[in-house]
Amino acid sequence: MKDNVTQAISELKKALGEKKVLTEKEDLYPFSISAMGPWTAMPDAVVNTRSTQDVVKVLEIADRLEVPVIPRGGGSSLTGAVIPTKGGIIIDLSAMRKIKVSVEDGIAEAEAGATIAEVDDECQKYGFFLPPDPASLKVASVGGSLSNCSGGMRGARYGSMKEWVLRIETVLPGGKVVWFGEPLYKYRAGYDFVHLFVGSEGTLGVITKAIFKIMPMPEKIVRILAQFDDMEKAGAAIAEVRRRGLNPLILELLDRSTVEAVKTVFDLDIPVNEALIISDVDGTKAAVEDMAKRVVDTFRECGAIEVEMSSDPEEMERLYAARRGAFAAATRLYPMVVIEDITVPLSKLTEAIKRLKNVKEKYNLKMIILGHAGDGNLHPVIGYDPEVEGEEERAFKAFEETCDIGVDLGGAVSGEHGIGLQKVEPLKKELKAHGGEAILDLMREVKKIFDPKGIMNPGKYGL
Repeated sequence: MKDNVTQAISELKKALGEKKVLTEKEDLYPFSISAMGPWTAMPDAVVNTRSTQDVVKVLEIADRLEVPVIPRGGGSSLTGAVIPTKGGIIIDLSAMRKIKVSVEDGIAEAEAGATIAEVDDECQKYGFFLPPDPASLKVASVGGSLSNCSGGMRGARYGSMKEWVLRIETVLPGGKVVWFGEPLYKYRAGYDFVHLFVGSEGTLGVITKAIFKIMPMPEKIVRILAQFDDMEKAGAAIAEVRRRGLNPLILELLDRSTVEAVKTVFDLDIPVNEALIISDVDGTKAAVEDMAKRVVDTFRECGAIEVEMSSDPEEMERLYAARRGAFAAATRLYPMVVIEDITVPLSKLTEAIKRLKNVKEKYNLKMIILGHAGDGNLHPVIGYDPEVEGEEERAFKAFEETCDIGVDLGGAVSGEHGIGLQKVEPLKKELKAHGGEAILDLMREVKKIFDPKGIMNPGKYGL
């Protein structure tokens, strides 16, 4: 294996130039970790690709020599999905950032290294936007977000990346370039390979380009902030908004601990109560006024103690900052964190919140509870200090029980963060509980078709 790696590096330097192939320890170290988590492993080399043809050359050489390959964009994975557990070559796609927008066709094409924020900013120049908006959108790349099937706050209305991608360019092991899908809102030809690759976490091949549907910017957006004296009441209010057929752009839920963390770290001027809901309503001016009133009325009828609305950009950004800064605040307050990503049916949202509070008390841990509650996606963040005896063990037991809550309530262990290294065992539990025991075996068979030598991102999904 080591001889093969050495040969692969030598061939890559000759084919691509020495400047594109990093092998020094200080250059490799940033690629041995990801945004969060305890996982670490050093790659043997990092290749800074500038084009699809660069990726082709890496996969030609790596496949022939059976050297592991790990595609990487912004490195914002929360589950260890880009950790090179078996060494090998990391393909750094972050320099591949070209973007073009076709207003007439209602699409945007982007290379894999472009960030979601960059794509959205480019669309906005033409009066359009890309709906998926992960909290890490300024870092999260197109390739990574597709490989992870990322979502975001606007998921309550618009879903995740899988709802918006039309076509992808991929490079398969061996170096074959294949475009899957068409740049069309409607077509029907062959198997749906696009959505096979979305969420595959780099285990089948490398996504190098993608074409997305885009949406016209709304005429008006109103942001609503509702305060509750009880977290479960807030969860019930969100479920009631849905039951009444209302469809806000976002429905975010933050508990007291989340708000206090954000206020402490970022000195934000936001109210503190047991629970906050941040909701956006968008559309035409007339439609927004009507829906906003109905959402506000629903919150009040469900026990909100105070509700405020704003369409002022600065005020709206203040409220948005509270949600976007939650993960960062937690990482600054606690020595280590475990971030969860369970999704439950909305009918089970209040029960999930109740059980999460019980887990927090049972293990005597710091925990903030927040999430994209409008689609049932909750992000409990467990803080712990590995230097305190027994605390790390309690934190990971709490993590396991949190996953179990999702499974027990008919939900999933991941809504948008993926499986990576973190959730291999919880995924097995979920599949077994929900009648999908054969799925991992089927995934292995699919992987053999695309990646017969098993070089693509080994270890993720347990593959």
